[in-house]
Amino acid sequence: MTIRQPRPTEHVHFHWAQLILLIAGFVAFVFALDRFGGAITALTANEHNAIGMLLLAIGLLVVSVAALVWFAVASKRSSDPLIHMGVLRSVPFRWHLLAYVTLEGVTIGFGYLIPNLSQLGFDATSTVAGLLILPGALLGAVLAPVGGALLDRFGPMRPILSTMALAIVGILLMLLLVRPSASVWMICVGYIAYMVGFSMAYPNTMTAGMSVIPASMQPDGNAMFSTFQQLAGAVGTTVMSICLGVAQAGHSITADKAAFAAAMQRGGHVAFIVLLVVFLGAFLANIRAFAARRTA
Repeated sequence: MTIRQPRPTEHVHFHWAQLILLIAGFVAFVFALDRFGGAITALTANEHNAIGMLLLAIGLLVVSVAALVWFAVASKRSSDPLIHMGVLRSVPFRWHLLAYVTLEGVTIGFGYLIPNLSQLGFDATSTVAGLLILPGALLGAVLAPVGGALLDRFGPMRPILSTMALAIVGILLMLLLVRPSASVWMICVGYIAYMVGFSMAYPNTMTAGMSVIPASMQPDGNAMFSTFQQLAGAVGTTVMSICLGVAQAGHSITADKAAFAAAMQRGGHVAFIVLLVVFLGAFLANIRAFAARRTA
């Protein structure tokens, strides 16, 4: 048996210049976030290099914006661009894309936050830190196909919004129950609820976004989701490291372990709030996408 080719192949020119601009824009953006976090940490600790780090962050942000704008202009002028920016003309697609990217950033952020917070804030071992996220990850992998079945039966709106609501409950559990006197395993309980909701909402959000663009734009839509997914993961990790880095400023685990752990717990609490706010943004983005689909 062979794989049938539904349409004839064609020669496509690969635009290396556009790829370089895209890479430069995203890399500069991530490093700008990192330097902003370093500047905030330095200001908190009254370090003398805070202003220099802040100026570097601003410079990197300018480079990022300039590279991405240049990429957009080059794509618009090209007859065969790396990514057709016209795919973003679809309002529902834009909002589903934003929700998808945000969901990815939150989940990668949890993957960084939970092991670090459990070890540095609650004195858990590395084994326990890994086991905290293992049940949620396994259960999420098992239930991901269930989300697809729900979409096939009920359409995208109800399965996506209801499972995202469950994920919000999971974040609230982690935010409200993870206290200095609480067991670190309370994080595991909240994370399981989060992953059950996320795993069913995340792929369905991409499916919903791809369904609102024409077939000729499908490759570009897929490229958009894949490209921004990688960026979101980098941003999620960076933001969480900033939250914990700022909390650590002025504290040393060797000088006063108890004070350091308390600072990490406060930083973790702030990080949970940040992730909750961002996830709520993703929830609202999907609501806006479905509203736009009705009026389209």
